[in-house]
Amino acid sequence: MNTLPPKAKAFVWLTYFLGITAILGGILFCLDTPAVFGFEFFVYIILGIAAGSRKVSLMRKKRESDADVGSMSLSFILTFAAILRFSPLLAILIGIATTLSGCLYPKRQRAFQLAFNVLLNSISCFLCSLLYTQIVSASFFGTASLLMAAAFACFTFYFINTGFVAIVLGFVLKKNSFQVWHDTFLWTAPSYFVGALVGYLATLLNKDYFLMVVLCGAPIAFLTYKSYQIYSTQAEAMLKGKEELADLYLATIKSLALAIDAKDAYTHQHILRVQHYSVAIAKQLGLKGNELEGISTGALLHDIGKLGVPEYVLLKPGKLTEEEFAKIKEHPRIGADILADIPFPWPVLPGVKYHHEKWNGGGYPEGLKGEEIPLQARILAVADVYDALTSNRAYRGAWTHEKAVALIQKESDNHFDPVIVEAFLKVIDDVVAEMAARGEGPLITKKEESLTQSSSERAVRDIQRNSSELWALYEVAHTLSSSLGLDETLEILARKLESIIPNVACLFLLYDAEDHRLNTRAAVGLNREFFSEARSIGQSGSSMQVVFQKRAYCGEYEPDDLLIQGSPTAQWISIRSALIVPIIYEGTVLGTINLYHPDLHAFSEHDQQLLERIGERAALALYNGILFERTRSHAHTDTLTSLYNLRYISEYVEQRCAASLSPTGEALQRSSDQFVMFCLDLDSFKPINDLYGHQTGDRVLRELSLLLRSLVRPSDIVARYGGDEFLIIQEEATPTEAEALSQRIQEAIQHYNTGLIHPKLGHLRLGVSVGFSSFPQDGHDWATLLSIADQRMYEDKAERKLGRLATPSELTIP
Repeated sequence: MNTLPPKAKAFVWLTYFLGITAILGGILFCLDTPAVFGFEFFVYIILGIAAGSRKVSLMRKKRESDADVGSMSLSFILTFAAILRFSPLLAILIGIATTLSGCLYPKRQRAFQLAFNVLLNSISCFLCSLLYTQIVSASFFGTASLLMAAAFACFTFYFINTGFVAIVLGFVLKKNSFQVWHDTFLWTAPSYFVGALVGYLATLLNKDYFLMVVLCGAPIAFLTYKSYQIYSTQAEAMLKGKEELADLYLATIKSLALAIDAKDAYTHQHILRVQHYSVAIAKQLGLKGNELEGISTGALLHDIGKLGVPEYVLLKPGKLTEEEFAKIKEHPRIGADILADIPFPWPVLPGVKYHHEKWNGGGYPEGLKGEEIPLQARILAVADVYDALTSNRAYRGAWTHEKAVALIQKESDNHFDPVIVEAFLKVIDDVVAEMAARGEGPLITKKEESLTQSSSERAVRDIQRNSSELWALYEVAHTLSSSLGLDETLEILARKLESIIPNVACLFLLYDAEDHRLNTRAAVGLNREFFSEARSIGQSGSSMQVVFQKRAYCGEYEPDDLLIQGSPTAQWISIRSALIVPIIYEGTVLGTINLYHPDLHAFSEHDQQLLERIGERAALALYNGILFERTRSHAHTDTLTSLYNLRYISEYVEQRCAASLSPTGEALQRSSDQFVMFCLDLDSFKPINDLYGHQTGDRVLRELSLLLRSLVRPSDIVARYGGDEFLIIQEEATPTEAEALSQRIQEAIQHYNTGLIHPKLGHLRLGVSVGFSSFPQDGHDWATLLSIADQRMYEDKAERKLGRLATPSELTIP
């Protein structure tokens, strides 16, 4: 009894109280009319005990161990006859005897059930006996008083017995008690009434033909019971067979639908979630029976029409063209056509065909509006959109539960039926919480794959993996065909891989043949802050071994493989698995793709094969990207000094000026837009070339280039203008800061030791003339700024020539 819900338990205790009261009432009734325990009474007792265990189940048992909660026995005829024949107390005792027989044999009920059934029968016997006695004694119906009294007693017995049991079952099953009574007990009414009629006739004959009734009636009653039992058993077997066939039918539909669903890596399990949401909404709306089954089955099959949509359209990560979207809009009609010849026992097709219709008439395929859209389709529309919003898609990440609910609420009376939205809002929080408890649904951010899978689940997983491989290769091909920038290509590829194999760190490392090491060029996912500047350590690490052996590595993560940087804000997530594949082009290793996962043995053979195929397809694009990067670098770099060249710095200044001007051509006056351009011309450099040759002059230029780089900030730009002239861009600088830098440059070059000692002139020293212009004060374009800086440089050179002094030991050649 402790397992019963509180309401059911309270009602059982109430029944106990009423039953005991009924027994006491029967005893009190005997004070006025003493009971006679004669031969006939004991015959009834014996027959009642014999018939009590002959029961026919009224309610199907889910398990063999379940008790006969709802059943009817042959003993009802004897109990009802006793009510009509004897006083209330004797009728109660006969009823108790027959009930005890049925509760103890062939299977003993639990104590609280036995007490409930015995005391409930006592209530029925006492009330029916009183009612029968009162009606007969009052003679309300004249000569028909006996028959009418028996009829009222029969109705009372039927409603008390079935009603009390239905109430308890309603509390236990958490269903409406009237609905339980209607579905389980209403159909038994004719059996009760026929049994009551037999009991009534037996009572009439008992007065003069008691032995004849017993000898003839008992076999007839037994044969009637056996025939009814056989009929009930056969009907149960037929019903069970139909249910098993229906379950098999639904299981087949579900398996095929899941196989179709698995073709899209992003919508895996989508149909099951939509089914869950749809059924919850339908129940909230009060739907049941065939309508509820139709919605449940329709949810499983609502996207079956996607079989007719090309996979490149379904898997496309970007915006669809009008032609591609037209193909998508055909899938509801295709789905309905596929299912049209299947004789479903429930309404399925309306949901499949019209679940993309909108309440405002803006949907497809037929543009239905309002209640023209079938109810099933309106329910599926809300469930389908909610799951789409809270799931990852190729073109966006999953929305939060709250954000998705807010959008659906906003679209009420526009995209969706407001009645359906209201029902959805009432149930969705409980539904997703229930799903989260099972590790499913939108509240679960990390989906764990079960270690124990059925054959069908493994098959679905294989289909999904094969489909994801096709999708991944399509994504890679799309990325490689749309970008020439090496860093951009690697970044996009890394993010694509992270979405294909989630919860990983994804790195692209390129091999530097000069330094014999791998350097990270792109890092996304876990520990991105730590891996963004990582490089290989030595030659024995797993990444470098992949380069040397040109063979993939799949195993445990090696902490000493890469040198990683620290992060002041991010927290390191422990990593246990690594998958590393080489990127090879025409036999040359360009780099590696490294995946890392927190779990041990996280990568499968399928993951390795997929990554190797992606590496093969990425090789040519990466080679072209490296080649393009080198070409672009040479186009913008001075080959002698490795500084930027004139072409680069002129393009850079023009872009800076354009970005810092308003549409009217006026400067925006932002401090971040200010910069200073320096023009430098070495003094006394030409004699070095004349006296020592161009090789020595080139060495001096390279050393001076390094010196100039050391004098400026990392954000500043140093370029070679040509010959012995240089240009410098000082970012976000004021004229005062420019003066200070100009002075530092001149002092540094004056102190620069060329390492050249002339026999007559001694140590050769250099000087530098400097001029600068400021943006936006001195000009708004490259030509103006260069002209002013150049002019000021020559003014400085003239002043320096006039004021230059030379000493015998340190001579500056004019």
